[in-house]
Amino acid sequence: MLRARPSSRRSRQPAWLLLLLVVAPSPLIAQPEEGARIMVGPNYLVSRDGDRPHVEIMAAANPRNPRNLLAGAIVFSRPDGGPMTKAYVSHDGGIAWRDVAFPEQQEVGGADPQVAFSGAGTAIFLTLAMAEDETGRTRGFLHTYRSEDEGRTWADVLDLGASYDHPMLAADHSTGRFAGRLYVSVLYGGIDYRLGVFRSEDDGRSWIGPVQFAEGGGTRGLNVDPMLVFHDGAVMAPFIDFPFTPEQTAEWTGSRIWTVVSTDGGVTFSEPRPGPAKMTGDEIRASRTGEERFRLGAWVLYAIDRSERFRDRVYAVWPDFGAGPPRVVITWTDDRGDSWTDPKPVSPGAPEGSRQFQPAVAVNRDGVLGLTWYDTRGTSSNLDFHQVFAASFDGGETFTPPQPVSSEVSRPLAAGNLVANPTTFTGTTGELRVALLSPASRYLSGGDYMGLTTTPEGDFHPVWADARGQAYQIHTARVRVVDAPAPSAASAGGGEPVDVTAKIALVNDPGSYDAETGVLDLRIRLENISAAPIHGPIEVELRDFGSGMGDVFADLAPEVLNADNGERGRGARFVYDAALGSGRILLPGGVSGARRWSLRLRDPIRVPDLHVHVAARDSP
Repeated sequence: MLRARPSSRRSRQPAWLLLLLVVAPSPLIAQPEEGARIMVGPNYLVSRDGDRPHVEIMAAANPRNPRNLLAGAIVFSRPDGGPMTKAYVSHDGGIAWRDVAFPEQQEVGGADPQVAFSGAGTAIFLTLAMAEDETGRTRGFLHTYRSEDEGRTWADVLDLGASYDHPMLAADHSTGRFAGRLYVSVLYGGIDYRLGVFRSEDDGRSWIGPVQFAEGGGTRGLNVDPMLVFHDGAVMAPFIDFPFTPEQTAEWTGSRIWTVVSTDGGVTFSEPRPGPAKMTGDEIRASRTGEERFRLGAWVLYAIDRSERFRDRVYAVWPDFGAGPPRVVITWTDDRGDSWTDPKPVSPGAPEGSRQFQPAVAVNRDGVLGLTWYDTRGTSSNLDFHQVFAASFDGGETFTPPQPVSSEVSRPLAAGNLVANPTTFTGTTGELRVALLSPASRYLSGGDYMGLTTTPEGDFHPVWADARGQAYQIHTARVRVVDAPAPSAASAGGGEPVDVTAKIALVNDPGSYDAETGVLDLRIRLENISAAPIHGPIEVELRDFGSGMGDVFADLAPEVLNADNGERGRGARFVYDAALGSGRILLPGGVSGARRWSLRLRDPIRVPDLHVHVAARDSP
């Protein structure tokens, strides 16, 4: 077994100034009391590193600091346009983020990013790096990085060797005798399909492993799913089986969840125990042909309840294709994998023909089960989707109706996702070939999985790949389950409009310009720079145009294309309602979601200033 240790060199990232969000604490609930509701905050853009596709998002929250969040993604931003992995760090609860590009990833690229915080609050980033070995063969090396200052600076890479695939990272946040350990389950061994687990006993400074716990042996394919840690420190490593030859596929009766458990901190593992069937043979064949070949998030995702309510209950979710269009289903085990409930749909009332896919699941400190997924209901295409969220207060028996989290529809066939990256290789007959693989052809649904994490305060933070008019970008939102009735119309900003221009600062996300049509798309957020809450709806009005001290370039005023009141020039208004989240309020220091301002420019190098007025409602 490999025992790897890092070098002493460190690479430092500069500190930066982050926005602060002042939020009033809201009591979280552990059961569906009258008045309980889901509160979805504004959507925030995580990735600000260019209009390049970002897919396969993972997320983690610091157990020692609820405002410190970590995400990882595959980003098509290498010098040749190919994929690499990056980390994204927030220190203000998910409003502002800084991206971290690791030198090894910029050089060789990679995939399968994983993120976690150790019990000590150390940030861990783990990824595959696609590099050549000493023979010139390209292999998947397993690289880890660690940060002891909440992601501000990162130690040099620690190389765990090759060839590995599909790593899954987990941290022991329990109070058991192995508290603080870190674990990584991996696939290795080529066509033998071996599965094993690395462990770190020193906060990620070194790793031991992998300890093998399963092997396909040439009779089936295997792959790991996310690992889980019980309240006493026992570790569960789930995995799935599947056919890997045409002959096996023709005779396959169904892929199944399997689990192994370690009670000695990852040193040894139990014999595999079978769980519920995941797919039938017919579904597997269908997923490899026709429209379903686009990988609609078919991995199994897991969560564990470490609260008092359903302690150590393990949930598993995935998109089921048994009845036609995919539907998210859930099952669970209360005996550490010895038995599982029958899978059942999470949202059985979905409209006919709509699709549910790319689920993620988490349980907060109070035992509230949160589930998020992509849902095509209400869109014009069976590929376009919203990110939605539902909660269960009774251990998965029932769920609230799904509530939209994303404020705009994602359209994954955006042009930025269709840019192919040429890869050359020599074919079996010796000819030179060029493979043209785009993010959409490999990651149409934003990757093989999405991120969902919970903070020590009990907030949920879904982090997803979002294609609202451009290549997949990373978005997030804060989701709370609060014990409070919905505000009345009067209390939710039902008063007379008041001038709040002096209380608002405009914050912009990256925009875009189409030289062919002359259309400039701005994405503008509102920041409350006052000491009092501002109640929605908030309206931004373009009252005039002109630069300098007067009306310079006023005759070149742009045409407004998407004002909510239909005006095309002076008097055009943009309403910030959905951009405030479901609370429809902008707290002191708070930042809204982005609202698109679409302007057709008359001259792109001579554009007059926009004279802005902002109105909101009287406080109740």
